[in-house]
Amino acid sequence: MSILWIGLSWILFMHVLCALLFRLDKRRAFFWIRIISIILLTQKIIDYGLSWIQSDFTKMPVEYSAITYILFSVTFLFNIKFLKTFVTFAAFLSGIGYLITFPFLGSIFIHGNGLLTTVLALINHSLLYIGSILVMRHHLFKTQSKKSILIMTVLVVAFSITMQFFINFENRYLFIYMLLDGRILYNIFHNIDINGFIYLPYNLLIVSIYLGVISIFYKINKKIYNVKQRSEFLLIEKGAIHHEHTV
Repeated sequence: MSILWIGLSWILFMHVLCALLFRLDKRRAFFWIRIISIILLTQKIIDYGLSWIQSDFTKMPVEYSAITYILFSVTFLFNIKFLKTFVTFAAFLSGIGYLITFPFLGSIFIHGNGLLTTVLALINHSLLYIGSILVMRHHLFKTQSKKSILIMTVLVVAFSITMQFFINFENRYLFIYMLLDGRILYNIFHNIDINGFIYLPYNLLIVSIYLGVISIFYKINKKIYNVKQRSEFLLIEKGAIHHEHTV
């Protein structure tokens, strides 16, 4: 079976699983969110800890998703309210982004990072996606909270850029740096000369896409949450009708 069909089958499996988890009430849903948080945080503590003990600081959480693993976990384990909007959005973006690209780029991921690392990345991003969907199922984020997403995004990007001045990441394939400095354009358009005339509209395009994804996030959140509200209303209505028949 090719990577394409494996990836598409995995996406189907993830959405079947999400549909089943939709049946959980809020208490049980957040129980599983905490379980996901414990799994991700424990794995990352061990992973980074073993590397840092060996003085290998190139294994630093500078990627958007790597930072999200930690922030998402800490936020829901310790109920940090002001981070919930950003980490839910970041988990959704990281998760759905990896799930969508894996069927088409999975073989490249395996060639560059190895099979085990790629499989772990697929599982971890899937956990982020499931966690974000469960949160959105039971919590409606107001569009006014968009400001917190933008502020945290700037801080995450600033952290990643700052780490470049202290750690040499030249031997690592890090998507965030390829995205920020425009090197990703070389992979798409060969022999392109990146100058101000290209770099400025390129960055404006990245920002526009990111803002667009934020808007999509709020719309999906509203839709998922409203489905839950309608389901609860129908259950209450059925209960009332049943009560009338039994009186």
